[in-house]
Amino acid sequence: MAIADLNTMDNQQNECALTIDSAYKRYGPNSVVLKGLNMNVPQGAIYGLLGPSGCGKTTLLNCIVGRMNLDSGQIRMQAKKKSDVGYMPQDVALYSNLTIKETFNYYGGMYGMTMEQVDNRSEEVIKLLELPSDNSIVDTLSGGQQRRVSFGVALLHDPQLLILDEPTVGLDPLLSQSIWDHLLKLASHHKKSIIITTHYIEEARQANIVGLMRGGCLLAEAPPLQLMSTHGAATLEQAFLSLCQKQYSSSEDELQDNSSYPTDGPVSSPLNENGLFSCSRFKAQLIKNLLFMLRNKPMMMFLFGLPLLQCTLYNLAIGRDPEGLKVAIVNGELKHGLKDCSQYPLTGCNLDLPLSCRYINQIKMKTINLIEFDELSAARSTVERNKAWGMIHFASNYTEALMERINSTFETASPWAIDNSDVSVWMDMSRMGLASKKECIQF
Repeated sequence: MAIADLNTMDNQQNECALTIDSAYKRYGPNSVVLKGLNMNVPQGAIYGLLGPSGCGKTTLLNCIVGRMNLDSGQIRMQAKKKSDVGYMPQDVALYSNLTIKETFNYYGGMYGMTMEQVDNRSEEVIKLLELPSDNSIVDTLSGGQQRRVSFGVALLHDPQLLILDEPTVGLDPLLSQSIWDHLLKLASHHKKSIIITTHYIEEARQANIVGLMRGGCLLAEAPPLQLMSTHGAATLEQAFLSLCQKQYSSSEDELQDNSSYPTDGPVSSPLNENGLFSCSRFKAQLIKNLLFMLRNKPMMMFLFGLPLLQCTLYNLAIGRDPEGLKVAIVNGELKHGLKDCSQYPLTGCNLDLPLSCRYINQIKMKTINLIEFDELSAARSTVERNKAWGMIHFASNYTEALMERINSTFETASPWAIDNSDVSVWMDMSRMGLASKKECIQF
């Protein structure tokens, strides 16, 4: 007899779409959400998970789909990949700038569906949920319509396990009953397993099995009629009330001692990822992001306008060569100073004339203001007193030395020619931004 009972238990576990053993979860030392919860969802059945707000229903569903990890316990399910699960969260998690059709195309691509499959399933879902035109923007829909679109996304890829968090909240009673009829058909004819949470306790009488949850614990798990019969209740709500009263009187202080909380470490969902990369998912993400940018004109202006504005401001403030800088100059080869340069041609091939004049002319073309000095000490003092940005010095025999250097090689040029053909430049190094512009006076 014991062996037969053991075989029966094994068969029941094999037929379960989802099994949870001793699940624990808390958000802080004094905020335990799941307290040793055990749950069994039969294959091809609708499981109605009932309970008040804050009892841990949404946390439990998040742990099942892999959005959260349990602190302790075990989760087993027949679905192996995340694409085998359809999940409708309590909050409307849709992209508000997409149309209904684009929303289905996006999630269909994320699930690896072909466009033909998406189109066929979209028509069925839109008809079932009585959605408006598929060209309607999600953001323009009412709250109830948005929840129906979210429900349609969960149904789109025909998953093995369907998890629905409050799918009928705010819906018309006739539409709500139509949805329940469709769920019953999925469970009975297509052997889909469905977990549905709801505040409407009497609505859950249509489920094959009901789990009554309170305070992080599952008070009972049985078919609705069996629960009502066991507790002598005329309604499922009365049976739930009876169970809550028994729990309050018998286990009010249970699990208050935090030292008894298990510390096995985080337990993740057994669902596997659908690979690191998929062309279908990449295409879906690319199209979604392009549509987002095209319909969000302020964002487009920001993305393209900000770099242009930055480049413009940089070039206006920093990127240009400085103008109007004062530079001290000492030219030893001109007897009467810079005014002698006006007597000589600045173009042509006559290289016997002072070549420093040609150099000075090129500097003036860069809008640099030259301040002439006769002595190096006076010019250097001007730079040190921050009256000039730099100083230039030409030796007294600059042209003669430069010509000798040009007509000789580096090895044959004399040290005298090399030293005197150089243009000496001193910079005000205390202003590094301007000092880095030394090329403004060098050629």
